[in-house]
Amino acid sequence: MFKLRETLFEAFEANKTALSNVNTITVISSKSYHLDYLDGWRGIAIFLVLASHFFQIDNIDLGRMGVDIFFVLSGMLMSNILFVKRVPLITFYKRRISRIIPAFFIFLSVISFFGFIYDVSDEHNNYLYNILFIRAYYPVFPDIQSSGLPLGHLWSLNIEEHVYILLSVISFVYICKIRICFTLLLMGIFSIVLQIIYVKFPYLSSDNYTFKTEVVASFLLLSAGYLLVKESIEKFIPSWLPIVTFALSFVCYSDYSPHWSAQWVVAPFLLAFTVNHLNLLPPFTKKILSFPWLKYMGVWSFSIYLWQQPFYYWGTKNGEAFYMAGPILFIISVFIGFISYYLIESPVRKYLNNNW
Repeated sequence: MFKLRETLFEAFEANKTALSNVNTITVISSKSYHLDYLDGWRGIAIFLVLASHFFQIDNIDLGRMGVDIFFVLSGMLMSNILFVKRVPLITFYKRRISRIIPAFFIFLSVISFFGFIYDVSDEHNNYLYNILFIRAYYPVFPDIQSSGLPLGHLWSLNIEEHVYILLSVISFVYICKIRICFTLLLMGIFSIVLQIIYVKFPYLSSDNYTFKTEVVASFLLLSAGYLLVKESIEKFIPSWLPIVTFALSFVCYSDYSPHWSAQWVVAPFLLAFTVNHLNLLPPFTKKILSFPWLKYMGVWSFSIYLWQQPFYYWGTKNGEAFYMAGPILFIISVFIGFISYYLIESPVRKYLNNNW
């Protein structure tokens, strides 16, 4: 009896140790799932947008480059979620809603209410079009860039939501990764060709077409498609190459670009390649992207992106509203974004994800 009890005790301890090891593996896996250098990539994107808005930087369009950096990251991540992990569409949409809508809804409501109370603009009449992410298309006049309120930056959210819907439809229709990859890359190239057609034949284009999905989606689509084939060629790519492609992308947005079309024809490929191969970067480069200040800028980036616009619109867009307005409003924008993240974006997102 004593031996039986001893045997059972040893078996229990062995099982307890095994469970402990499993839990440890689970925790490690959970922690390693979040990649700090991707937050650093977001941090670079929002920093470029803020630098463009609050400092006088000539000869390069850092703001547009920052937005495009966001785009290629979104394309890669959504492709991984929908086509690699095959997350159910219901879950996908719930996560997208919890991630974007709460902070966006609060921002849009505050700005629209301000415009209505102080009679700054009639843009509150377009509240429904803004909340449905179709404001970049309707109404045509005044367009989203001329609304009289600091809402012009929401064009980028319009594009992201449109592409999310497109990607979800593709994931529903196709299962074969090769077909999906071919479809995404072909659509991305078509988007680039359409941009060139609009430039060469302006009478075929619509107003403000550079802020519309059909010509900007190339960044998201090419990045999403490339993710599905990158593993087959990754072993041939040296760790320094993503650094080179990222450096070259700066040239595409500068006045020193070899051709006017580089921002639309070359940059999508360079940035899509770079973000998809960030995992190959040398350790010291990943450490740079994981610097705490850069990482937290990335974590707060969505809230910062939303709330920086009023300070840019009324503070520096038409020249500094007061002495040192740029640096001061830069700091205020980051601080307001920080507050928005911890009071609205993060808690509401967690609540929705845990209760849906």
